[in-house]
Amino acid sequence: MKQPVLKRAVFFIGGYEPKTPEAFFSGLSRQVSRFDALWGYSSDVSPVEVTQDNDSGVVTISTRATEENWSTSTDFNFLSLNRIVLGDFARPMPIRLFYYIRSFTDFVISGAAFHFFFKAWRFGLYFVYPFLVLTFFALVGYLVAQLTLQWFGLASGLVGVLIFILALSVAGERWSTNHLMDLWSFSLDFIRGRRADADIILQRFAETVIARTAAGGYDEVILIGHSTGGLLMIDVAARCLSIDKKFAGSARKVALLTLGSTALKAGYHPAGTNFRKSVEQLINDDKLVWVEIQCLTDAINFYKTDPVAEMGLDPKANRAFPIVRTIKVRDMLQPDTYARIKRNFFRVHYQYVCANTKPYWYDFFQICCGPNFLAERVESRIVGGLQTEKATMV
Repeated sequence: MKQPVLKRAVFFIGGYEPKTPEAFFSGLSRQVSRFDALWGYSSDVSPVEVTQDNDSGVVTISTRATEENWSTSTDFNFLSLNRIVLGDFARPMPIRLFYYIRSFTDFVISGAAFHFFFKAWRFGLYFVYPFLVLTFFALVGYLVAQLTLQWFGLASGLVGVLIFILALSVAGERWSTNHLMDLWSFSLDFIRGRRADADIILQRFAETVIARTAAGGYDEVILIGHSTGGLLMIDVAARCLSIDKKFAGSARKVALLTLGSTALKAGYHPAGTNFRKSVEQLINDDKLVWVEIQCLTDAINFYKTDPVAEMGLDPKANRAFPIVRTIKVRDMLQPDTYARIKRNFFRVHYQYVCANTKPYWYDFFQICCGPNFLAERVESRIVGGLQTEKATMV
């Protein structure tokens, strides 16, 4: 039996959403309880320690498996985008709308959007969703203006505009349209190097990773990015290597894990030159492991693609980089749970980072809190904790 991981550090960036460290770890604690219930483990989650600027927080999760005779301590660091996202949300709606239309047009004219549809048509639909909703709101406003023309004359145009604004303010919030508009605006500006605030915070994240890794004495360090966080964590990993060329050797295993990543929206864009250089920097480090997890049921990812190959980059011949694996949400959840969430594509997208309700080789909390190194778990598809006769592989 291989030596289990005794001490691990996890650094996590989620999607483009407003979430403080306190809110994130409140939800994480509930998921850890479900993880314990599924596997018969016992985990203690420490109080949250938050940095002074509130951009990151950390808890220590101590997990014990009495029957399997192992225990693992994980320092789980949440790197928060809360300040950036709330700043974008706070902009006046006309500005948000302008930036979105500009970004949508840019992705189309650049040809990146056509790659979305060609490689992952459902992601393509996700891309056009806000635009289609805006078009619908505009059509409703136009029809109302036409219907009121006989009463209000030229002022009916103003009525139509007010209807559009009302629909955007009410239905746009409820249908996540406004959120997604800001997401695509942020994504384009980041790709084109127009987000100095993002550069500052990502550099701070990289410095945090380096400092905490150097002081921790860890067996394993995992940098995890989910959704847009996959794009950003790739950037952070490259910054870590720029700060410390020996970063990937700072623990027995240092790994990058991207979950339901949307990084190819930068990889496909002609302006994503700096991002592709960051990926090349990861490729050139012999010690770093990169695992990419994708899912057919999830519309917000590039299913069955090799991100390095899709960017036209060449990994070194002696290793798989990244290690690409696909998962089945149906096999992670009990039938009633799966039936409840399968038509909610946002909820399916978040299952990567939620506790399973059924044993399966992909288990976010086994990765973060279990005894196996990430690469070993993924390559052997280990179900459960230590790989014993009871740990079935599927």
